[in-house]
Amino acid sequence: MSVRPNLTREDWIHAAQQVLVKGGVDAVRVDTLAKELNITRGSFYYHFKSRNELLEGILGGWRTRATEDVILHLSDAQTTPQQQLQRLMELPLHGQTAKEAAAIELAIRAWARRDEHARQAIDEVDRYRLSYIKGLLLQAGVEAQDASDRAYLIYAYQISLSLLNNNEPAGERLSRNTRLAELLVPTAQRA
Repeated sequence: MSVRPNLTREDWIHAAQQVLVKGGVDAVRVDTLAKELNITRGSFYYHFKSRNELLEGILGGWRTRATEDVILHLSDAQTTPQQQLQRLMELPLHGQTAKEAAAIELAIRAWARRDEHARQAIDEVDRYRLSYIKGLLLQAGVEAQDASDRAYLIYAYQISLSLLNNNEPAGERLSRNTRLAELLVPTAQRA
């Protein structure tokens, strides 16, 4: 094995995420990753002090890509709150990218069932996402309690899509998503 000169910290985190999805957090081991990446363990220790730091990197990278970047992208789109909510509800239907994101999310949620640190990360992300959705609903004119309830339903719907069978035709999934958006997202000013 030789050290690949272009291997980055992100390469290690990406490889660790893939192992997490396939085998759970116990499978995320330095030796396993080095073998999978066909490099020496020394490369790992160049980027990380410990396995725990790698696990932190998995959680931090997930939080950034699956929450902060998504919210930033939706907010920067110069669209109404209703349009942002509609697009947010459509995210789980975006093909292979959505399937991969869902697999990582489910693996992290499984990890969080037995690890307090991962649980704290999940709780923080859930609060942040729910707050964002509720904020959009409030901007759209929904009363506070109703906004909280609708935010919870929208978020639960999104999470549940990753658990359900994806063999349903894309057109049917999109039609259902549109109907649910009509129920949950205020119609005033909707694009």
